[in-house]
Amino acid sequence: MFDPVWFLLALLQGPAPHPAPPLPARIDVALLPASAVWAPHRQMPPLPPVATAQAPKPTAPKPDRVRGKAELSYVSTGGTSSTQTIGTGGEVIVSSGPWRVESRASFLRTRTDDIVRARRVTGQVKSAHRMGERAELFARGTYLRNTFAGIDHSVDGAAGVTALLLRSAPQRLSFDSAFGYIGEDRTRGQGRYLGTFDLGLRHQWEFTRRNRISNDASVKTDVERTSDWRLSYASALQAALNAVLALKLSYEFNYRNEPVPGFTRADTVTAASIVATF
Repeated sequence: MFDPVWFLLALLQGPAPHPAPPLPARIDVALLPASAVWAPHRQMPPLPPVATAQAPKPTAPKPDRVRGKAELSYVSTGGTSSTQTIGTGGEVIVSSGPWRVESRASFLRTRTDDIVRARRVTGQVKSAHRMGERAELFARGTYLRNTFAGIDHSVDGAAGVTALLLRSAPQRLSFDSAFGYIGEDRTRGQGRYLGTFDLGLRHQWEFTRRNRISNDASVKTDVERTSDWRLSYASALQAALNAVLALKLSYEFNYRNEPVPGFTRADTVTAASIVATF
């Protein structure tokens, strides 16, 4: 009676699964493909190098293209006579590649008992072009009004060559030679209009931007009459007070072998100034 039932259950279960073949007790390596066999003598392919970030190389600081300074000095005395002396000055230097342009101006005035006794106004513009490592070509123009020495108006132009004898930091030593022309109106006597031959020696020791020592000397002589020669010397010591201001002590000596009638041959200026550098 149960035979049809068993027959129906056998049909619903389907065919019996085949048993998995037993694994061989020993595998013959020779029958396996070469990619499936690891051998100690085979080396792994090299890994690609890992990209590492390199630190940027330090670059030398670029020199300032524009530099300048302004200074102010004031002296006042009282008593039997009241005297006031005011001095101001400024300088701007612009550099672009081999070219350099310098402009300077200064003013000095002395007043005694509310009367202006003497004044001096100086302005100069100089353009220089570097030629290699040891020479420069330059041209400069200078205006001077110095009633301390009897000069009403003076215009001086010159062009020449600068030899850079020493230019390694922190020192600079240069020698100038040039030909020029002077037109000079005097407060007394006749004016002077002459061609000149100029020589100059300049030294600067710059410890930092606001700490320096400078010495400038120059000689100017008439080409036709060498007895009319002039000598100028200026020295300055500047010491920083803070990041902007500095104290400057300066001394200037001017000598004229043929002075204006009624004036001495030598004039000196000693000053203490506050300098702002930018």
